[in-house]
Amino acid sequence: MALSYVILEHTVNGTKHFDLMLEVPGKEKLRTLQLQARLLKPGDTCEFKELEPHRRAYLEYEGEVSGGRGQVKRVERGTCEALGKSVLLSPESAVCYRIEIADDRAARW
Repeated sequence: MALSYVILEHTVNGTKHFDLMLEVPGKEKLRTLQLQARLLKPGDTCEFKELEPHRRAYLEYEGEVSGGRGQVKRVERGTCEALGKSVLLSPESAVCYRIEIADDRAARW
């Protein structure tokens, strides 16, 4: 069974970051990483912070976030596969790519 992921553009008080949310086998909530930038091409890197797991509803949700925490807009979704410290992302309408998650940096390969 393929696991799903989503990348949300999250805007709060005029600032923007990206939330990468990944399904994890056997877990009810999504592994969530806050990326400081969207990794668009090979070699791109950015800082990230692991957040508390988020509800699965975010795989489909766009709009206001409760508690005055801004808005989210989906910019990518598809299926994913964990590969050690890397995640292989297969977007619905693009070529698959890999993100390596190490220490406090994420890199696209």
